[in-house]
Order: sequence, then C-alpha cells, then structure tokens
Amino acid sequence: MSNRLIIAQDGWGEIIPDWIEVLIRECDQTSQNRVAKRLDLSAAVVSQSIRNSYAGNLSRIESTVRDTYMNAPVDCPALGGKVESPTCLKWRRRADKLESSSPMRVMMFNACRACPRYRSQAEGDDDDV
Repeated sequence: MSNRLIIAQDGWGEIIPDWIEVLIRECDQTSQNRVAKRLDLSAAVVSQSIRNSYAGNLSRIESTVRDTYMNAPVDCPALGGKVESPTCLKWRRRADKLESSSPMRVMMFNACRACPRYRSQAEGDDDDV
C-alpha cells in the first residue's frame, strides 16, 4: 500500500472516490509534480485533493482527473460524435477565452460555451487552482 493511499484513507475514510485512487496511482507511477503539471494544477492542490483537505470545490479537479486519466468518451455534436475526453477538456479550456485565429476555434468556442460539460466546469471553477 502506498503512502498516498494511507494518507487518502485518513482524509476520505474507508471509501475513497475512484478518481482519487486514479490520482494516487498516477502520482505513484510518475511524480506528484508531473501529474499536477499534466492536470494544469499546482502540486499543492493535488496533495490537498488526495488528503481531502482542499478548501475549494473538488468538482473541477474530479472532472479534470476523469478527463485526463480515466478517458471516458464524450459525445460532442460540434465535432460530429464521440471524442476522447482529453480532447473535450482541451476545447473546454480554450473556450475560456475567444481567440478568432481560425474558424474552427470560433466554432468550438461557441459550441463549448453552450455545452453542459463546460457549464458544470465553470460552476466548479476556483481561481486558486
């Protein structure tokens, strides 16, 4: 049993969410700093999430972990069907700011901003992540 898993059990109790288990596994396989960088989070936020001591809303972090490591396919009408969740996450992050550098970016900006996945991400947004 890894030290992170023991720490997670202290914070979460006997039932650790599946996405936290995935986060722990990824940190154990590489490093917490690499995982944080890939998730576009700070290492402190990753640590606090594992410990269940993060004071902010965990829903955005959970969504990012699921999209990056758990890779469930996402139905994207704008892209014409199923896409990998990291692709969806990439477009959702780009939709935070309009860049009219290409027609595709403008189309995806509008499509993502109208998508329920984007809205749930925005509602769980934390400025300090």
